[in-house]
Amino acid sequence: MNRDLDFFRLCKLNGLGLAAVQLDTLQYYVKLLLDWNLKVNLVSRKDESNVWVGHILHSLLPLARIEIPPDSFVLDLGTGGGLPGIPVAVARPDLRVTLLDSVRKKTEALQDIVAKLGLKNVEVKWGRAGELKLRNLHIVGFDVVLARAVGPLKDLIKWSHDLVRRNSAAAPKASFTGTKASFKLPFLIAMKGGDVHDEIKKAQIRYKDSQISLVDLLVKGVSEAELVEKKLLVVEL
Repeated sequence: MNRDLDFFRLCKLNGLGLAAVQLDTLQYYVKLLLDWNLKVNLVSRKDESNVWVGHILHSLLPLARIEIPPDSFVLDLGTGGGLPGIPVAVARPDLRVTLLDSVRKKTEALQDIVAKLGLKNVEVKWGRAGELKLRNLHIVGFDVVLARAVGPLKDLIKWSHDLVRRNSAAAPKASFTGTKASFKLPFLIAMKGGDVHDEIKKAQIRYKDSQISLVDLLVKGVSEAELVEKKLLVVEL
């Protein structure tokens, strides 16, 4: 699928209103991603033919289901090829997005991609979750952590706890608008597939005080990828 009426229709159908310039940027991103994928394993080769639905649309869907306040600091934990961080940053230029990965070659590729896309609201950091401290990122903390196919939920919660900011007075206030779910900042959005109940149970045993919510993506108009089975796990940190 190219950046055409089909992808535009899918976005609109799923509550994602993107301008033409944003779609152009996403198309350029896909080209750069696939070019770099010939040299560095940013996405699975078997997924290349389904990149628009399997990666771009999937990365954007949390924006249609969850309210992320303006000016939030967002961390894409274990970003890989910049997913979901880059599509999110393109769709929401008001967010300040940090792409974090532990593989140096991937972060070097992402630095090139971000520079060529001209994304002023994105920065790339190299580091390993669980070992990284906020002082290494030169930031007071993140409001929202995104994690897509990175690790078990209990590990994601552990890593995220060390990277979010606790000063609720300084953090943006969450609100409810339309059909979007609203959560207390800071929070983690874990993008998962399949049966997630065992992961939730193990996380609840380890983190008894954490509020864990399951948000179905309810993807409309998709027949070429099994996004209907994808879910969002939201943990208020």
